[in-house]
Amino acid sequence: MASQTSDTTDLTATDREEQQETTAQQDQFAAMLEADYDYQRLHRGEIREATIVLIEENEVIVDLGVKRDGIVSQRDLEWLSQEMLADLHVGDTVPVAILNTSNRQDGILVSLRQGLAQQDWLRAERVMESGEICEAEVNETNRGGVVVQFGRVRGFVPNSHLTSVRRGLSKDRLHEAKEELVGKTLQLAVIEVDRRRRRLVLSERVATQQRREQLLEDITVGEVRTGVVCNIVSYGAFVDLGGIDGLIHISELDWQHIGHPSEVLKLGDEIEVYVLNVDGERNRIGLSRKRLLPDPWPIVTEQLNEGDLIEGTVTNTVDFGAFVEVGEGVEGLVHISQIPGGQNALGALQRDEKLQVRVLRVDPWKRRISLSLYGTMDLPQDGEEMA
Repeated sequence: MASQTSDTTDLTATDREEQQETTAQQDQFAAMLEADYDYQRLHRGEIREATIVLIEENEVIVDLGVKRDGIVSQRDLEWLSQEMLADLHVGDTVPVAILNTSNRQDGILVSLRQGLAQQDWLRAERVMESGEICEAEVNETNRGGVVVQFGRVRGFVPNSHLTSVRRGLSKDRLHEAKEELVGKTLQLAVIEVDRRRRRLVLSERVATQQRREQLLEDITVGEVRTGVVCNIVSYGAFVDLGGIDGLIHISELDWQHIGHPSEVLKLGDEIEVYVLNVDGERNRIGLSRKRLLPDPWPIVTEQLNEGDLIEGTVTNTVDFGAFVEVGEGVEGLVHISQIPGGQNALGALQRDEKLQVRVLRVDPWKRRISLSLYGTMDLPQDGEEMA
């Protein structure tokens, strides 16, 4: 009976050992399965966020969140700039592309360069979807346009989408104009992203139009803006407000009468302007320079009294009379009824002619000065000719 009990006890101990061994094998097998599962979850070409755990001279080791570390090879690191390499630190999170999951026993081969480039592709897609403007430097030119650097991705701007190059240039001049852009940074909009074909197309023309539309929405009448004189014509000056031009009519350039805008402005001048009006439908902005200059009206008119005889300069003649500057850009009107000789005498007056006028009235509310030529000079009567 004792022998039977001893056999039972031995059998139980043996069973227990076998059970423990089986459990250990199952745990080991489960761990192997888990490791294999983690390993198999990686796919070639996949982009992963990894943490740098070691930086050596010839490679960088990263934690991929699986059982095996990722290895960035020396060849991959050689593609990165010295600035980029110097900015890498242990603990940094970086994007890497899975290159090969089976050819190295010590880790998984990954590419930091491709991971960063993939990040730029994703950024390009976001920029295109949002419609925002980005900056890119021109690296080289070709027959169809210019090549720009968008992060670590090469982008292309077609000739038809360049606004920095004037249209209608001859083939040789067009090539020269594009060569002058190399090394310069352009404001661009992303118009096409095709990662599979590695095609990234950008447009300076679209970016310019977007800036114009945004500026037209933002600009308001009455505000003061800073701009650069970009064109001067006989009737005024155009000012670049940062993507859209506004016009300062010659009458809004200065309080004093000027014959041509070039008398007070030159190309490239940076000036402050007052926004007079905004026409969104026609993309037109009216500006004023003189509104920001000291107003000479109160100073000049303070010294004028009715009946005073003063010297003035003819600035313009119209059917109903002549405008005469009486000081610092302040003009008064000599109505035709106040010109001895009427139309015949009016026609004899010349612009910039100096003459004496009599002050009839000063209206500070309407900012008008009424003048007269009666008793101030000899002018031909109606029907008479000038000597």
